[in-house]
Amino acid sequence: MRKWLLGLLYVSGMGAAFIYRYNILDWLGKDGHALLSVLAATALALFPVVPYKAVIGLFGYVYGSLAGGAMCWLATTVAAAMMFGAVKWLFPEQARRYLASVPALDKFTAAVQRHPFASVAAARLLPVIPQTAVNAYAGAAGLPFRSFILATALGKIPGIALFAFLGGHARQHPGAAAVAAALYIAALLTFFAVLRIGKPQSKGQA
Repeated sequence: MRKWLLGLLYVSGMGAAFIYRYNILDWLGKDGHALLSVLAATALALFPVVPYKAVIGLFGYVYGSLAGGAMCWLATTVAAAMMFGAVKWLFPEQARRYLASVPALDKFTAAVQRHPFASVAAARLLPVIPQTAVNAYAGAAGLPFRSFILATALGKIPGIALFAFLGGHARQHPGAAAVAAALYIAALLTFFAVLRIGKPQSKGQA
């Protein structure tokens, strides 16, 4: 699919979400719609027509930071597992062609060969790497499902927790939102520091 068409679909999706934002909020807030909301969040993770950080923030606003974050975490983890399975067993060749068109995955590819679990977890933390590309890569590369899903589930927690918190509290508590953002950055720095410490030293450094 041409890039301009993808961009048009993306902008159209965002525009529709903005126009019907009150209807969406009303629908999400109704009793008995929690399961349907999780299914909708899963579909949006599989076919991201709007930025998923906005989806997380919306769920935090409607359901509260904890419940909204948990729902999006479950939805994105299920979506990742579904895409991994589809790519690994149904569409491996199409996935390889897609991955070749994503320059941001060049260094990720080399890192996965050395540290598959840590690389997937790190990719979940980095906003510059498309998450659908990570799912497709893991499936096409034949990574073990157990390692992939565990790294995915753990790696998604800091980002989802942050944006769900921002959605639930940013307007009323801007100071707390700033603290949450600082904690997210600290979590990123700590994670990469641990990875750096865990790397084997070269002979010249030993």
